[in-house]
Amino acid sequence: MKNLIIVALILVLGSCNSAKNESTKVTQSYSCPMHPEIIGKEGEKCSDCGMDLTEPVTQNPDSTSVKK
Repeated sequence: MKNLIIVALILVLGSCNSAKNESTKVTQSYSCPMHPEIIGKEGEKCSDCGMDLTEPVTQNPDSTSVKK
């Protein structure tokens, strides 16, 4: 019984650690060449003109107005 509790504890702690690592990954955002206010992930399309989002965007933590 003691071994079962130890194994369960190890599994719980291991899964919490991997979830934390995934949430801290930084993803690159891209904008439309014609509409720089449209920001999304690489390969997505601009909602205004349909072009691929190809222009890299520098991350600004104070910026909260992102139109998708």
